[in-house]
Amino acid sequence: MTDGSSQTDGSSEPAPRGGSTPSDSSRTRGLQAIVAAIGLAAFLVSPILGCLLLMANNENDANRRTIAEQRATIDELRDANRMLRALAANPIVQADPSPSPSPSPATGRQLRSGTLLLPYLYCVDLDTIAVEYWRMTNADCGNGADLLLGQDYQGLRATAGTLDPAPNGRASFAGCHSGGMIGQTIPYSELISKRPICARTSANNVALLEVVSIEKGPAHPDLITFNVTVWAP
Repeated sequence: MTDGSSQTDGSSEPAPRGGSTPSDSSRTRGLQAIVAAIGLAAFLVSPILGCLLLMANNENDANRRTIAEQRATIDELRDANRMLRALAANPIVQADPSPSPSPSPATGRQLRSGTLLLPYLYCVDLDTIAVEYWRMTNADCGNGADLLLGQDYQGLRATAGTLDPAPNGRASFAGCHSGGMIGQTIPYSELISKRPICARTSANNVALLEVVSIEKGPAHPDLITFNVTVWAP
């Protein structure tokens, strides 16, 4: 006979409290395990990613250095090429063993003549007769140098003596000798093709230069070709 109250046998388990079920607990533990695995993976992967980023940055830096070095090498090769072209084109002039007549006020005594290729930042000596390449040197001009192209100014400069455009375009010894040269520089804007230029050298000789061609660079002439004649007054 029953008394209206619920009865259970000894093998029954009490119902879970708080509304939770065994399956909920299992899912929670599973999620915690996944989160822990993700955190561990991130912990393990972070140094690898950092190393890869460092390697990529180092490679980019190396590539930039390589490009800069290649550009510098190209510039050096271009400068060397200009110099070699000048040396190849500038003649070797030998002294004339035959006696020369005394100079006259109208003609002078010709000492030498020929083509001069003058690269940017180089000097030449117009006086010495038996010398190759017009005694071309770099911008640290030594004794006897007469002309310098570029460096610390914009144009052609007389390192010794004077330099001026030929008076009234008179391209001759007489025109230069009587012109009373007093200048020392000619700006790039006045170095134009076929323009005659007079120079008084370090040995007080008279030189006439005619611009043949100008090889222009980005900011200045890289190479100027002249026809040159030098006289003793």
